[in-house]
Amino acid sequence: MKAFLSSVVVALVVAFGAAYLLDGQFQTNSYAAFTTEGARISGPGDNLVTY
Repeated sequence: MKAFLSSVVVALVVAFGAAYLLDGQFQTNSYAAFTTEGARISGPGDNLVTY
């Protein structure tokens, strides 16, 4: 029974630690993550080709 309770506690600590780490440091918005110097896109509709 001690092994089961300790494994549940360890699983909870690992889960909360991973959620804190992934939510705080590794998650970014798409406009910030995929910005390059080669593609500059302004507001929607401004970059369309008109004839």
